[in-house]
Amino acid sequence: MPHLIKIPAASVEYQARFARPCIGFIGTDRPRAAEAIVDALLPFNFQLANSESASLGNLAAHKVSFKLPERGISLYFSAEEYRFSKDGANWETAEEDGQVLVAAERALLDGSTARVALCTVNLGMHLQLLTTPREEVLAPFVPEPFRHFLVERKANTYGNHLKWATGDLLLDFSLLFANSIFVRFSAQFDGHPPVSEIMAAVRREQHTIFQILDVRERIDG
Repeated sequence: MPHLIKIPAASVEYQARFARPCIGFIGTDRPRAAEAIVDALLPFNFQLANSESASLGNLAAHKVSFKLPERGISLYFSAEEYRFSKDGANWETAEEDGQVLVAAERALLDGSTARVALCTVNLGMHLQLLTTPREEVLAPFVPEPFRHFLVERKANTYGNHLKWATGDLLLDFSLLFANSIFVRFSAQFDGHPPVSEIMAAVRREQHTIFQILDVRERIDG
C-alpha cells in the first residue's frame, strides 16, 4: 500500500535555449518582442508595472522580465534563452498555466530569427508524509550498513542525487515542512516540442518517481 502524502508546495521552471544567440533580442528586435509579449499577456490580467528591463554591460545579462503575481508566474527572455517559472505549481492549473507559456513564447518567437535547440523542465516538490515517517520511505535508498544512521539515529540531513545525460533527480529532507521529503527532477528535450507533449512527459516522470518512492498523493474532496 503506497504511503499517503500531500504536496504543500511545488514549483516548476521551463527553460528554452536558442541554437545561437539572438542578438536582436537585446537590440533592434527587443521593443517588438517586449510589446508582443505584453499584448499576449494582457488577457491574463498582466500589468505593465510587473515588468522590468535589465541592460547591463554583459550582453548575456540583458533581459526583459514579466510577472503575473496572482498566478505565481514569471518569465524573461534574453539573447540566449527564455525562461518561464511557476510557484505553487499543481496539475489542476497546469493546462491554464501552459496557455500563458504558449502565448508568451509564440509572441516572442514569431517574427524573430531565434530557433530553440533545447528545452529543460525542472520540477521541485515537498512531499509531506501523512502516515509514515519520512525515514522509513527513504531507508530503501540507503545502503544497508548505513541504514540505522538514518532510521535509528534520526539523521538531521539526507541527500541522494543522480544525474544522467538528459536529466537528474535529487532526494533530500525538506527544510520547510515537517516529516517531508524534497524531490527535484529535471528532464531535457531536444528541439522545441509542443508544451502539451512536454507536460505529459514530465507527468509520466513524476508518476515513475512516486512509484519508486512508493507514495501516493491524497486528493482532498
